[in-house]
Amino acid sequence: MKTKTSLYISLILILFSNSILNADTIFFDSKNIKIEEDGNIIIAKQGTAKIPTQNILIEGDKSIYNKNVSELFITGNVKFFDDLNNVYVESEKAIFNSKTNKLLAIGITLIQIEDTYDIYSKDILYDRNSMKISSKFETSILDNLNNIYILNDGFLFDTFKETISSKRTTVIDKNRNNYSFDLAKVNLKTREIAGKEVVVNFEDSFFGNEKNDPILKGKSTTSDDEKTIINKAVFSTCNIKNKKCRGWEVQSEEFKHNKVEKLFEYKNSWVKIFDQRLFYLPYFNHPDPTVKRKSGFLTPFYTVSKNLGASINTPYFFSISESKDFTFNPRLYRDNDYILQSEYRQAFENSNLIADFSLNKEENINTHFFAELDGSVDDKTEYEIQIQNVSNDNYLKIHKIQEYTELIKNDSTLTSFISLDRRLDDVTTLDISATLYEDLSKGDTDKYQYIFPNFNFKKDINIDESYNGNFRFLSSGFQKVYETNKQEVLLSNDFNFNSYNFINSKGVVSNYELLLKNYNTYSKQSTNYDNKSDHEIFGTMLFKSELPLKKSLKNSNNFLTPIAQFRYSPSNGKNISGSDKRLNFGNIFSTNRIGQSDMVENGRSLTLGIKFEKQNLSNDKIFGLNFGNVLKDKKDDNLPTKSRLNQTRSDIVGDLFYKFNDKLKLGYDFSYDRDLEHANYEAINAELGINKFITSFDYIRENRDFGNKEIISNQTRYDFSNEHSINFNTTKELNDDFTQFYKLSYMYETDCLSANFEYEKKFYRDGNLVPDESLIFLIKLIPFAEIRGTANTFFKY
Repeated sequence: MKTKTSLYISLILILFSNSILNADTIFFDSKNIKIEEDGNIIIAKQGTAKIPTQNILIEGDKSIYNKNVSELFITGNVKFFDDLNNVYVESEKAIFNSKTNKLLAIGITLIQIEDTYDIYSKDILYDRNSMKISSKFETSILDNLNNIYILNDGFLFDTFKETISSKRTTVIDKNRNNYSFDLAKVNLKTREIAGKEVVVNFEDSFFGNEKNDPILKGKSTTSDDEKTIINKAVFSTCNIKNKKCRGWEVQSEEFKHNKVEKLFEYKNSWVKIFDQRLFYLPYFNHPDPTVKRKSGFLTPFYTVSKNLGASINTPYFFSISESKDFTFNPRLYRDNDYILQSEYRQAFENSNLIADFSLNKEENINTHFFAELDGSVDDKTEYEIQIQNVSNDNYLKIHKIQEYTELIKNDSTLTSFISLDRRLDDVTTLDISATLYEDLSKGDTDKYQYIFPNFNFKKDINIDESYNGNFRFLSSGFQKVYETNKQEVLLSNDFNFNSYNFINSKGVVSNYELLLKNYNTYSKQSTNYDNKSDHEIFGTMLFKSELPLKKSLKNSNNFLTPIAQFRYSPSNGKNISGSDKRLNFGNIFSTNRIGQSDMVENGRSLTLGIKFEKQNLSNDKIFGLNFGNVLKDKKDDNLPTKSRLNQTRSDIVGDLFYKFNDKLKLGYDFSYDRDLEHANYEAINAELGINKFITSFDYIRENRDFGNKEIISNQTRYDFSNEHSINFNTTKELNDDFTQFYKLSYMYETDCLSANFEYEKKFYRDGNLVPDESLIFLIKLIPFAEIRGTANTFFKY
């Protein structure tokens, strides 16, 4: 019998079996229903099937119900709603057996459970009686914490117990780390995992280096929310790209990730380098990579020094609070000597403090204290305070304290100061400071220099646009006391106008600058000023024009720019002939080319120069030549002799650059006598790179009018591969035939391992320090450990 209707029909079918207790009622809602084979086959299109007693709703393009076997076959856009168990299924096809209460989702399938788990698989069996879900195909499960479970060889999911069993399981956590297990059982409720042959592939950058390939392997594992334990574990961060083995690895009887304390712990471990066991550690730990600040021991290292003997450093980091931490770095020597060095850091609401201090016990107690505090009072006011102090002038150098803290930038001169920078408004600033310098190379009476107060005031003054330029007022001053009884006081005021560029019809670009300077000095026993009060007013005018030219060729572009600058100052200046300021093309057109803030260059001068540059079609510089010369109407013996500005014609200064090809580059900086009879200054730098060989030379010569100095230095590197290289550095004073030092080093460096062998010989003396010869061996297990050794056993001086 067949029935067709265009009306919306609700058909109730009572399903009978051997017992009425097993019967369920199915409601078909469809506009197109067929009944065949004496009522045993029901076909419905574009409709739904409901089983109210089970709280089930099924949608699909076509449904076929076989009463004889109690099976409902649905095809096309299948959606299965199990509201009783809060389960939702999407698939291409599905078979639901109302007698066995099982759903077989055929083809690509999505199952959602309580908005907590999304299951993506194929041909999934859902047993509503046991509430178990299974498949023989690869499956992915995403939980509401963004963890992904990939079940490679099928799975069984017990939704009551929230456990998953699988032959091979991969877990990708929210940090994109990858965990693989054999014969795994996962409890999603307690987050416990048990499995064999575990492999953890961490995100490459998890330990701070994107080139890493960090991995953790083990024979078996158990894991929950508090800890993960892996037995017979092997851990390394090294990649094995183009390598036979990892650079280093740690083999442990037991690895434990303490998730509460965020700690990696290792028991009974061997550290292997290049697949060879190096040393045994019964226990060690370090914070897991999610921890940025955690108390614990830092990398220890061992050193041997010719002058100081063997020592070991065992730094310890204290995380006091979120805003405070402290590093204690004791250095213990074999002869019972020691250095107790510490660094304290604290972040305030609007400022930061860092302090480094140490104590050393030899014949006397030596100490150092360095501290910096910088911050802001408000959005317009910033301040900085720096304190530097040592009890022994050679203490920092002898014990190389600078190598153990970034706070020490100079171990020859100490600088303590307090400064305040205030932005008064958008165009006005005021900087005030007080500074104490201590030159550790000088005697006690001459080593100190005090500058207090020291200030700089700047104001950009708004002027009418018709002036076509900017006007600025600068005021600065200081009081300086040095070498016990020498005193200088200076107050300088500058009124400066800079015009905008203007271009005429011929393409000449011009601008001009006007400067009025007032300076006032008072000095006593000064080496820079006369012993009197002095008040001067200087004025200067500069007018500069240049004509930029370009010529386009087939394979390159040439740029030529002639430059002319006229300078005039009617004032007389003080005598600065002894200044070592040297003229070069980089400063020949600058306003203050004499390098003095308290005066201007006197007289009239014309500065001429030419810039030439050749570029390829990629705008890379191939060749460059710049040179310039200063012409004056008369000599001025007050100006710096070394700059040659005291003559009617200065030296001809300039520089040259030539890139022969990608392998060879040459640079030349020069200052030639005005008649081109000799060079007063020459600096040559050359770089040659052929395949894996790179060498560079720097040669500097000061001759005749500039003195008598000739120095050459060389840096050479050969890369055997991306990981192996050898380096050689040396500097020699040619006039005295004196080599300052030479250093030869070999380095092996990968993403996780660095091994460095370095031989260095120093010939120069510095205070109480003597020439030295050293051989250094350094291994770094990146990012964890460092092993360092130094042997100075070759010669005695």
